[in-house]
This record gives sequence, C-alpha cells and structure tokens, in this order.
Amino acid sequence: MIGFPSVGKSSLLNELTDTESQAAGYEFTTLTCIPGNVIYKDTKIQLLDLPGIIEGAAYGRGRGREVIAVARSSDLILMVLDGVKEGGVNNHRAILEKELETV
Repeated sequence: MIGFPSVGKSSLLNELTDTESQAAGYEFTTLTCIPGNVIYKDTKIQLLDLPGIIEGAAYGRGRGREVIAVARSSDLILMVLDGVKEGGVNNHRAILEKELETV
C-alpha cells in the first residue's frame, strides 16, 4: 500500500490482517515496510504497509526512491488516499501516479 503520510495505510493493514502496525496522529509513523497477510479463498495475499511518500519522492526526497522501488516490484499497487484532502491542488492520486511513473 502506498500513499502520502497519515492517510490510513497502517490502520487499513491492522483491520485487514493480524498485524499490528503502529498508527498515530502524526506523519511518518511507519518508518519501515510492515508486512501483513490476508487469506482470501484459501490464498494468502501479502500486503505491505510502506512508509508515506511525499511529492518529489522520485527525485530523492525523503526515502521516496526506496519506497517506490518496493512498490514497483510488487504485483499490485494499492493507493490509499484521504478523500478529504483530494481535489484541487492536492490531487494526491495524480501526484502518486507521477512519482511512480518517474522512477
């Protein structure tokens, strides 16, 4: 799962799996990749809670290149977005897509 800081990636992982990924009211709570497993129709699916990325991640801001490399090596990328922050100049989906395509 990839997204900006504090959009609910850790909370979603905690709800879907037995994993306890720390979630807090401040940005960059998750500093490393946290794995969790979901069982769906007798198939184990691994979800990764990745640290939040910021605009400019593809150019080395924060740990963006590392996070994007992990995301791009996966079979599926799940973008977690905060609907309240979406729209206007804060089009996080478009920013994430651009960051993923740039690397």
